[in-house]
Amino acid sequence: MDAPHVFEGQVDHQSSNNSPINPILQTNSKENFFSKRSSDLSPQVTTFWQANLAGWIIIALFGIFSRVAFFGDWAYALFMAGISDTFGFLLTCGVHLAVRRWLHWPVSAVRMVPLAVLLAFAGGLVQMLLAHQARLHFPSGADMPDSFNPAVPPLIYYTAVFLVWALAYFWLGTDRAARNERLRHSDARSAAARAELEQLRLQLDPHFLFNSLNTVTGEIYDRPAVALEMTRRIAGYLRYLLDRQGQPVCWLAEEIEAVSAYLRIQELRYERVIRCTVAMDEDAGQFPVPHLILQGLVENAVKHGLRPSAATQLHIDLRARMEEGRLVVTVANQGRLGSRGHRRGVGLANIRRRLALHFPDRHALVLSQEGELVVARLILQAPICFA
Repeated sequence: MDAPHVFEGQVDHQSSNNSPINPILQTNSKENFFSKRSSDLSPQVTTFWQANLAGWIIIALFGIFSRVAFFGDWAYALFMAGISDTFGFLLTCGVHLAVRRWLHWPVSAVRMVPLAVLLAFAGGLVQMLLAHQARLHFPSGADMPDSFNPAVPPLIYYTAVFLVWALAYFWLGTDRAARNERLRHSDARSAAARAELEQLRLQLDPHFLFNSLNTVTGEIYDRPAVALEMTRRIAGYLRYLLDRQGQPVCWLAEEIEAVSAYLRIQELRYERVIRCTVAMDEDAGQFPVPHLILQGLVENAVKHGLRPSAATQLHIDLRARMEEGRLVVTVANQGRLGSRGHRRGVGLANIRRRLALHFPDRHALVLSQEGELVVARLILQAPICFA
């Protein structure tokens, strides 16, 4: 077995696949979670013009065969269909343009039905007059029974056609408007959630920086060399944060390297040695997680594990594995889960809210006492939201 990767003899860092993870500051920012995301492709939507043209072609074919069956004259059927149905297509296109300009969607049923009936009857009257003029100008005319009134069929037929067209048009238009409104509400909620996630993420940086600068201030006079080294390490860690600014999600392997960099800073904060063991399944390293999601758990382990009265070394054990398609991360340290461990601070509240937004109903974060250890267990199930 290869020797574990050791950070200056203080923090042990080893992986379950016996290979050390690359140092965080050498991570190629181009080879991260975002470089492997595929762009979304919008589906092609049939336009009104295509649907309207196809519909009137079907109506024209039906009209031609109906006239041939009734009058027995193909020339007359083609002539009447060419004039009436072409005019019907143009008329419905004009109605569409007028509705787009003057009518506000969605349209209620109380307004939709009377408007559809009115437009259908008006269209039927216009088609009746047009059919009468077309018959007068047809070269040979068509044989009709003596009792047949030529004005009635166009009025009834095209009124029915326009009524079906108008009801379908207003129903589909109203449905589309309602769907667009739901999408706008969904986009607004997503934007609000992303803004909240960014605000939560930004809370972590000042929180960490505040604690670190307080530590540096306390070491300047007593241990200036330690204070200088800590300042350098804080600068390197902040550079990592800046390099990933605006990226809410990263791979677990990158997140564990961030935790290791954080522990390299904390080992200088205390005179006693902090020892951390990291064991991670190879496939777990490619699981997407929220950026800095583990820092709060490790920070709590350091804060509550290092007790002034205890002379023992603090050992933090961080493990990550995949179980039935779910990521399971545990952070364990010596201590007792008492009132101090249940305090609500920025760290845990921040973690819980971010998990609720990134993994709604697909996450669990539990703190438990297991013998002499306090264990924080994080369970995540893909997919991740707002990546």
